[in-house]
Amino acid sequence: MYRMCLWMLLAMALGGELATASPNESLVGTSAGHYRGVIDASGVRSFRGIRYAESPAGANRWQPPRRAEKLSGATSAMDYGPACLQPKRSAATALRTDEDCLFLNVWSPASAARGRLPVMVWIHGGGFLTGDGRIPGEVLATHGVVVVSMNYRLGPLGFMAHEALKSDVANFGLLDMVAALDWVQENIAVFGGDPNNVTLFGVSAGGQAVNMLMVSPQAAGKFHRAIAQSGYSTWALPRASVAPKPAPLSADMTNADSAESLSAQVLSRAYPNATSLPPLREVDGQKLVDAVEGFQLPIVDGASLPEEPARLFLQGKQAKVPFITGGNSYEGSVMPQSGIGVDRFARMLGGSFSTIERLYSADFALSRDIGIQRAFGDTRYLVSARVLATAMRTVGAPAWLYYVDLAPEQLLPGMVGTPHAFDQLMLFGSERIANESTRRTSERLRRYWIEFARSGRPDVTELASWATCCAKQDQWMVFGVNDGVQFGVLSDKLDVLTELYRKRWATLH
Repeated sequence: MYRMCLWMLLAMALGGELATASPNESLVGTSAGHYRGVIDASGVRSFRGIRYAESPAGANRWQPPRRAEKLSGATSAMDYGPACLQPKRSAATALRTDEDCLFLNVWSPASAARGRLPVMVWIHGGGFLTGDGRIPGEVLATHGVVVVSMNYRLGPLGFMAHEALKSDVANFGLLDMVAALDWVQENIAVFGGDPNNVTLFGVSAGGQAVNMLMVSPQAAGKFHRAIAQSGYSTWALPRASVAPKPAPLSADMTNADSAESLSAQVLSRAYPNATSLPPLREVDGQKLVDAVEGFQLPIVDGASLPEEPARLFLQGKQAKVPFITGGNSYEGSVMPQSGIGVDRFARMLGGSFSTIERLYSADFALSRDIGIQRAFGDTRYLVSARVLATAMRTVGAPAWLYYVDLAPEQLLPGMVGTPHAFDQLMLFGSERIANESTRRTSERLRRYWIEFARSGRPDVTELASWATCCAKQDQWMVFGVNDGVQFGVLSDKLDVLTELYRKRWATLH
């Protein structure tokens, strides 16, 4: 009891700033109470499992997140909070999960002065169905930034448009991210972070989340730079009945998918008799997330996500902030987990399939599956990156494109390109990469990201100069054995695939 009171008195005396309670512990005072973290051997303070919103279970299911109530005393923040519910079939079956899962984590240098350091907010991937905020944040924090990660609601608990909800929004997981950003604005200064210098970054669904936050009205003004890694904002999204009309076509050029119908299908697999709101809130959450096939897609609901992100970018309705986006050379490695098979995607390509087969002839020569997977990855991720980066001109904000294309000797045997989400390993796990050349490439990529968070430009004096994209021709920083800007990366392929995206919207013009 005496130690707890002492920690609290020290924190109050310092105006909520970090106070060292013992050689390896630290106390911080936030708007929701005091938290005890730890200091590791590298001098990084970590606080894990800080609640940023009340439990979204029970009556709060499918409701916007509610501000966390203030706790009395000092709460331990030395262990991660439970991850949000996700399918038992996922690789992370050993995770401790719970519907009460809205927790975040903070890493900051022990020497951080109040409100001085750039803040990097990580949004995890996993198809909006799996994953959580467990990352080695100290890897970046040792370079003088404050790192934040979060959990957000997944699957149909996070993205639901059932008619019984009668809700203005369908992307509850997106609102969780906004609530975490509100928490950052209110509290990050006491961890040494600058609330006026916040960078979003994330891979895959995390990259798509960054793109959605760029256009979500609820997130406006809550971040100042953004890095979208392998987002997919040109990919067709299901639409709620209140979404803007007329609607674009779906990916296979038929009518856009109804979010209400897709939500009802998931519910029917989990609990076919639940049709009104009270029973829906009593359905076992684990059964709901287990009922999703493939990835969970966010929803165009007209409110939290007014329209598909790429469309809003092209209309100049995105945040006017410095922006990095890109992807990897074999994004299609994720296709088996997407729920979209090679035959289905071949049908989606329709009359363009023969053109795609010619453009990707080297990949088709290896196998039909590899050829289609490569085209799928470029369609879903690299088209999005190029369209969004080019569209930043509409708001007069700088944009940079990147492309990770590791040489064969930098990859695992049998890998035909840099796989989807490998850049996450490059950011957080380069020390675990055995290949020395790949490790050095990873370290360079990390330095660009950190400098971008500091200054709003990926300018590192002793590394290759990285020019902004798309002034005259699209130009990409290509990361490999030797990094450098290249013009027109994959332009012959991306031009054709981008035209397929435009056709989805052609009937609206």
